[in-house]
Amino acid sequence: MAGLGLRVGVGPNGGPGSIVLQAETIRPGGGWRRLALAVCSGLMLSASLPSLDLTPLAWIGLVPLLWAARSRSPRRAFGLGWLAGFAFYLATCWWIVYTIDHYTALPLPIAVGLLALMAAVLALYHGAFVAAVRWLELRRLPAVWLAPAVWVTLEWLRGWFFIGFPWAALGYSQHRFHDLVQMAEVTGVYGVSAVVVLFNVVVAKALRAQGAGARRLLPAMLVLTLVVAVLPALGRARAAQLAARPPAGTLVVGIAQGNVEQERKWDPAFQDETMNRYRLLTLEAAQARPAMIVWPETATPFFFQNPGPRRESVLEIAREAGVPLFFGAPAYRQRDDGRIEQLNRAYLVLPDGREAGSYDKMQLVPFGEYVPFARLLFFVEQVVDAVGQLGAGLVPTVFTLPDGTRFGALICYEGIFPALSREFVRRGAEVLVNVTNDAWYGRSSAPAQHLVQASFRAIENRVPMVRAANTGISAIVDPDGRIRWEGPLFEMAWHVEPVSWPGVRTFYTRFGDVFACGCALATLVAMGLGLRRKIH
Repeated sequence: MAGLGLRVGVGPNGGPGSIVLQAETIRPGGGWRRLALAVCSGLMLSASLPSLDLTPLAWIGLVPLLWAARSRSPRRAFGLGWLAGFAFYLATCWWIVYTIDHYTALPLPIAVGLLALMAAVLALYHGAFVAAVRWLELRRLPAVWLAPAVWVTLEWLRGWFFIGFPWAALGYSQHRFHDLVQMAEVTGVYGVSAVVVLFNVVVAKALRAQGAGARRLLPAMLVLTLVVAVLPALGRARAAQLAARPPAGTLVVGIAQGNVEQERKWDPAFQDETMNRYRLLTLEAAQARPAMIVWPETATPFFFQNPGPRRESVLEIAREAGVPLFFGAPAYRQRDDGRIEQLNRAYLVLPDGREAGSYDKMQLVPFGEYVPFARLLFFVEQVVDAVGQLGAGLVPTVFTLPDGTRFGALICYEGIFPALSREFVRRGAEVLVNVTNDAWYGRSSAPAQHLVQASFRAIENRVPMVRAANTGISAIVDPDGRIRWEGPLFEMAWHVEPVSWPGVRTFYTRFGDVFACGCALATLVAMGLGLRRKIH
């Protein structure tokens, strides 16, 4: 039985380069070899994401898995896919262990067990993908064309179904392939994922094809060649077109990165030191005369809404700097039943000391800021210290600065949700501001993964993003997704820079996840047709 071997070269802008297919190099006849190929597949896909950023591996990362699943039943293929997904999430989200171990009372073995449990659940999506591909193949349906649709459908579902965890979509692996990812303004990140999956499936099919089968694959190979050649060319032209447009508006914005240690952040004795840090950073940044200075998520570790000296200290900084301040703070509200509900809030304060508006985080972190299905999972406690059972915000507030610039705020985790980010822009936001506190993750891969995923929101909506992170990575992202400036990790820093926007309304902003919905519809139709066909 022939196996496969691959040699990959890196193409321009981090894209796929030359791929040489070699047969008769691996003979995965035994079950353990199939398992090894599945694990290898998951690890390759993980390595294509930050912080390893081995981008080309994404273009062949599914090939070992698809090869291992050949001639298997859908049920056995599901098991192999699940194993690949399990390895993928363990390797990609290992920072969860760091967070639980450092900031909760749970012992390390329990932290590892919770990561394994999360990975086991999320791996179901990988298993479903491989099982669906085999199910389609057995019914003589065009699996090559349908596999990308199935993958996108599952990625899209993962973003909102059950609890919603869209972390590490495959398309994010191509953030360095700048020309290709410009397509996200039409398809969202899901379109990039679809292209990468199509490449993987065609390569896997080519390795298996012989005789008439190889000839039947020629149309797919031709289309794939055109896709890989044409889409980056169109993306390059689109980015150049936007760069050549006179900007519709410009905003000089400042960022203050306080680098407040998570262990001391909520210590009342450290509050004066925290405010002193932000005062010094703000006054230094104010000398460059920005139109706004942004502090991170929960930069003020107290209830700013309460009158008193703490609130006055923030207002005094705004008056002293003579610049509007935008910052995060914990908040609360009283529910209809009389109970007090805590919120994760961001405020805009003007130089005259007036509060100009606020926004409450709408997309909460499951098991960190709330417990999904709390009545059913009554035995589950939050694993994040100093964060209670938070309530969700209700309205995607769009703020207006004194100069007329409108911006939307994404608090931490919200930056990885394409639909929510789109809603702010659809309501008139010309700039996206992402305030976050990634101190929870230490010097892991999570801060880099978080930044890259948030940067795609700029491409999808063609607006700049200003990102202020407590310990980093603060950043300025252009409307074409380029990270123009990136701050240091675990250092105090300030930065002032102008951002501009082209004033275009993208297909994605206007119509949302049409591409993903189309993939879901194609998948449903294919499944319906498959149910009427006999297995071959």
